[in-house]
Amino acid sequence: MDIDKPEGKEVFKIRPYENMPEHKTMAALDDLDRDILEMHLRDVFFSYNELAEKWNVTTATIRNRIKRLKALGVMDVILVMNPYKIGYTTFAIIGIRVESRGDFDSVATALLSMPGVTNVMMVTGRYDFFIHYVCRNSEEFQRFIVDTLRKIPGISTVESFIGLELYERKFELSVIGSP
Repeated sequence: MDIDKPEGKEVFKIRPYENMPEHKTMAALDDLDRDILEMHLRDVFFSYNELAEKWNVTTATIRNRIKRLKALGVMDVILVMNPYKIGYTTFAIIGIRVESRGDFDSVATALLSMPGVTNVMMVTGRYDFFIHYVCRNSEEFQRFIVDTLRKIPGISTVESFIGLELYERKFELSVIGSP
């Protein structure tokens, strides 16, 4: 009898780390990489020269490390705007259910391609996805729901939660220590 497969039983093995999709695999980070990430969290325009001096490396080393971290998908430097200041005063979190035979990946891809969709998250519970959406006004929001979102193949249910107030948008990750 095979130890890995008891007779008459299907054995499910945990997927090996090396078979995970690229965007889910952990990158090997050293202390300099972690310091670069911490510096970016504090001030995206930090001085490469000062960090290079602190670590006794060249500025080019810091620049190359940042390029490497971006290429690995560890970080990306993005601009976060205040939607009110640029005329986007309507925002919502939208719960989406996918049809029982729907293709989750194609729904996610379609959602990510839509202007105004800022985040797409697969979740557990009564919805399959939550998306964050921002637009100029309620008429634009209505067009998005009726003319765009509900026409995506595979979506069965849409429920929106209109935002009443948007507070500071921030994502902080202060636990960049070693695993």
